[in-house]
Amino acid sequence: MDFSKDLSLIVLAAGKGKRMKSEIPKVLHRISGQPLLHYVLSAGTGLNPKNIFVITGQKKEPVSDYIKKNYPGTRTVPQQDQLGTAHAVSMVKKYKMDFGENILILSGDTPLINIGTLKKLVEYRINSRSSASLITSLFPDPEGYGRIIKDREGNIIKIVEETDASPEEKKIHEVNSSIYCFDKESLFENIEMIKDQNKQKEYYLTDIIETIVKKGKKVNSLKIPDYLEIMGINNRFQLSIMENIMQKKISENLMKGGVTIRDPRSCYIESSVVIESDVIIEPSCIIRGKTRIGKNSIIGPFCQIKDSRIGRGTEINASIVLDSDIGNDNNIGPYSYVSQGTVTGDNIEIGAFREIKKSHLPLGEKKLNEKKE
Repeated sequence: MDFSKDLSLIVLAAGKGKRMKSEIPKVLHRISGQPLLHYVLSAGTGLNPKNIFVITGQKKEPVSDYIKKNYPGTRTVPQQDQLGTAHAVSMVKKYKMDFGENILILSGDTPLINIGTLKKLVEYRINSRSSASLITSLFPDPEGYGRIIKDREGNIIKIVEETDASPEEKKIHEVNSSIYCFDKESLFENIEMIKDQNKQKEYYLTDIIETIVKKGKKVNSLKIPDYLEIMGINNRFQLSIMENIMQKKISENLMKGGVTIRDPRSCYIESSVVIESDVIIEPSCIIRGKTRIGKNSIIGPFCQIKDSRIGRGTEINASIVLDSDIGNDNNIGPYSYVSQGTVTGDNIEIGAFREIKKSHLPLGEKKLNEKKE
């Protein structure tokens, strides 16, 4: 089903993130080398929507700057006063005529969301002819999440936020993902009807579900088996948990692609790194940025590599390589430091305890025994 021309996205990225204890906006905190917002926008743009609107908050400048640089087709809309998620969505009402008939609302702090799941949600709403569809999942520990309240037939009645939930409602393990798909009219007709009658005195987007249901309209949920996919981040501890999950996924994908990682738990590999098949990564390696490692290379142990191209068949042992272009069949280390635009040809050997920077080592057999700067 091709719904891209009729799909618009709203990404909520205005949260203060008080529990992060940081001057950095929550959605710009990084896991595996990229801001949380990167993963959400990457999944969203993968749907090829008509347009994307990102709601920014009090720290809007760094968020807007990041979006302008990395997702130039995305529009930012400021929410000057943080009065809740429904208030945030209402900020785009003035652009109603620009929206497609399907509106997908995402949270900027759910980096594991999968493009395939988002596509299923949109198709699910369209095929079921619902006014709204949302993603839910069963959480082993649902604390902090809104609970899905259903009737005896399993139909959604409403969503209750954690702070407003009764003791019985808090026992419910099916939680709201804060990821919704609305038809345009249902969203904009009902968004202004939401009241701030809750303990937080905020306008909750979750309340729109009950409003729609009371009008006799259809609302349904797409329950997904992997609750980790919709896990959000509110503090540094959750950020570290998400980092571990992301690192495991990155390592698994690399190993399925033919890379040997001796001890994935000891290595840190960012999501932007490209590693070709038959590469061996020894324990305790850190590989960052726009690094690309060619076939049959051996990295490690105790290597740090950032923003570098490593040619085929190259072995690097306990060394640091930064911002460099390393040729094929090189041998570097141990304990060498290669940086700042160094370029090597093929069959170059850089021995132990060497520092190389801003150097060009041409093709041919060459062993470096002297420090070059």
